[in-house]
Amino acid sequence: MAQYKRVVIAGVGLLGGSIGLALRSRGLAEQIVGWGRAESLQRPATMACVNETNADLPAACQGADFIVICTPVTMIAELVQQCAAAAPASAKITDVGSTKLRIAEQLQSVTNFCGSHPLAGGEKSGADFADSDLFLNRSCVVTPGESTSEDIALSVEQFWAQLGAKTLRLPAAEHDAALARTSHLPHIVASCLAGTTPESLLPLAATGWSDTTRVAAGGVELWLQIIQENRLPILDALRGFGQSVQHWIEAVEQDDSAQLEELLSTGKSIRDSLGN
Repeated sequence: MAQYKRVVIAGVGLLGGSIGLALRSRGLAEQIVGWGRAESLQRPATMACVNETNADLPAACQGADFIVICTPVTMIAELVQQCAAAAPASAKITDVGSTKLRIAEQLQSVTNFCGSHPLAGGEKSGADFADSDLFLNRSCVVTPGESTSEDIALSVEQFWAQLGAKTLRLPAAEHDAALARTSHLPHIVASCLAGTTPESLLPLAATGWSDTTRVAAGGVELWLQIIQENRLPILDALRGFGQSVQHWIEAVEQDDSAQLEELLSTGKSIRDSLGN
């Protein structure tokens, strides 16, 4: 028996499309409605992820019991407010944005909203790359606000668990500080490495370079918004990383074998602890 009568997915890209496919493959929703630009809704890949499309967001939200906002972060707060005004008061609303604090501050009065961030995806974007198992065994951070009831938070956690994710709760500010180091800084470092490699040397770039720079292929507009939304935590992360780079510079400059071994061992130990 379906868990949801009508789920609305605002933005049927990689994450939104994967949510739709996951709901469909698991039989969790009677209706899955995709919202977005009219031209994108007509694409075969988009229509394969949902069983109904609607370019009118308030109309799409009529009768919805669960709504997920899967748009760029700067659009999320406004769309949540539109959905809250159009949907039944009992509808639960969440998002997939990778920054949380500013969204939480803007939505303090929306009591049926609870933020979330599935740590899934990749450098490819769009419904063409959607995967029904994208969230399987991946972490999803749930970020209740001060006005979020326990019922709403539990409902959002249950939603992600049904798609295969492992949930954990964090305050929005803690989420942003953590993701600045584990997601946003790696993207900047990858972009820096890619951007400072002369194209003439690319024939000599092997898997190490390719693996390290993979995320630099992500959408520029999307990442520009993320960096600007989470600017101060990212600055802290960059400064910390800069200090680490300086230790490497000094060790190489001085040909300090002991320091180089310690730096390499520390990095290996932390990476090995991830287990994959």
